[in-house]
Amino acid sequence: MKKRTKLALSGIAAVAGLLALAGCTKSFCSNVDTGRMLYAFDPGITKYEENVGSPDLVFTSESGLSYTVKNVVAVLPTYDKEEKAYVFGSGETKEKAKTYLNEINKSVIDGGSIGVNDNNLPYFAAFDDIVLEDTLIKAVLDGGESVVVDYSTEEGKSKFNRDLSFYSYLKFVEDDAHGVWEKWDKIHTSLVEFYGIDVAPSTDFVNNYKSKMGGYVAQYRTCLTTKTDKYGTYGYSTDGIYIEAKTWGYAWSKGFFEGLLVYPIGWLIDQITFGFRNANVAPGWAALLGIFFVTLIVRGIMMLATFKTTAGNAKMTELQPEITKIQNKYPNSNTSQVEKQRMAEEMNRLYKKNKINPFSSIIIMIVQFPIFICVWGALSGSAALASGTVLGLDLSVTIRQVLFDGANWGPARGYAAVTALFLFLLMAGAQAVSMLLPQWIQKAKAKKVAKLGTNPAQKSQNNKMKWFTYIMLAMIIFMGFSLVSAMGVYWLVGAVISTAQTLITQAVTEHRRKKK
Repeated sequence: MKKRTKLALSGIAAVAGLLALAGCTKSFCSNVDTGRMLYAFDPGITKYEENVGSPDLVFTSESGLSYTVKNVVAVLPTYDKEEKAYVFGSGETKEKAKTYLNEINKSVIDGGSIGVNDNNLPYFAAFDDIVLEDTLIKAVLDGGESVVVDYSTEEGKSKFNRDLSFYSYLKFVEDDAHGVWEKWDKIHTSLVEFYGIDVAPSTDFVNNYKSKMGGYVAQYRTCLTTKTDKYGTYGYSTDGIYIEAKTWGYAWSKGFFEGLLVYPIGWLIDQITFGFRNANVAPGWAALLGIFFVTLIVRGIMMLATFKTTAGNAKMTELQPEITKIQNKYPNSNTSQVEKQRMAEEMNRLYKKNKINPFSSIIIMIVQFPIFICVWGALSGSAALASGTVLGLDLSVTIRQVLFDGANWGPARGYAAVTALFLFLLMAGAQAVSMLLPQWIQKAKAKKVAKLGTNPAQKSQNNKMKWFTYIMLAMIIFMGFSLVSAMGVYWLVGAVISTAQTLITQAVTEHRRKKK
């Protein structure tokens, strides 16, 4: 097998390994968080509207606490032959029911299986009634006192909708101690027993429903936050869903790196992002500033941690003329063991004299790798970064997803794809300069040294290093394309810092050399 083929295969293996390790950082989403996400994709078929004078809706707990809703009516959809869809209509302009009635289970309905129709509509309406009762009773139990809301007032409507949104997880999950679908299965089973199989949806419908719903929420992991609030855009929710605050202890329960690094980085993102939000900065731009300053802090800490190693690399660059001279003295080191040994001895003396570790670059990579994985875990899991957009771009969505969705290229979504493409090109260019700049400097220094002869061994080694750099660069660009946009911002800022560091270090070493 040719050397280039081996290097290419090694690069592919490195990319696969990095992707696998990136998946090792666990999601911070709890079962309750997932339940709310599911509800955002399936809020039910019932729509609640203001209707002054309608009978009160009263829900009473076993302990006697009650939740009363005045001036509200529950509206069910009807099938519109012209629309060929279930629609809501109660004196207002009809709108398509953006629920599983027409979209999530379309394939099942089209396939001839029992989906949603006038015959089994009572099942779905009853499902919503049970969820509403469980939701509002939970709200009064947690509050410790009975509640009366007037849906005809803005305050009452806001209170009702907030409680329904906060406890919406009860459609799918009882609490974090129970499985995500246990509560849904419990309600479904009770309704099947009550209505019978002629009214309840078919088994095919249920299986398809669970499969599609599971696929929708599987793509989300933005549940790392220190503040319980509404975040992101999920399903048919226009103002986000409630994500519960996570503690450091919860992070440790997820894993070692989650507790050691992911949560602290996520905490830092929250503090900076919310700080800018409190200063009336728009959520998307606050998130962007949060990433920027977190990158500065993380890279600053990494620079301090690898200061000696970085200084050693700078010395290596400074000594490049002497290293080249030694290499040129032994042009046959590739075939002669004697020359190879003598060159190694001279190189070791030079390194020892100048207190340099030739493997320092590898040490830096070993230190940086787990930090990179944890930064990715924090950025992709941060709920704060899932709220708001920057020039139409959602930072919690991958650049690939944005570019491959045709709707993102138009004004309806703020030309998000244009922003994503611009970010990707900037990130790729900055990374190329950052990674290749040290090689360019060393090559320039080596040219100044008079050639005593060629060194095939060193030439082969240099070629390997070049290929390794190119593979790493390609891997980072590929990852930047595949991971969340926030990671692209992180790499862009990090590349600019790295480039500046290289130029400053080079200027300082050159100044010292001239001074000597």
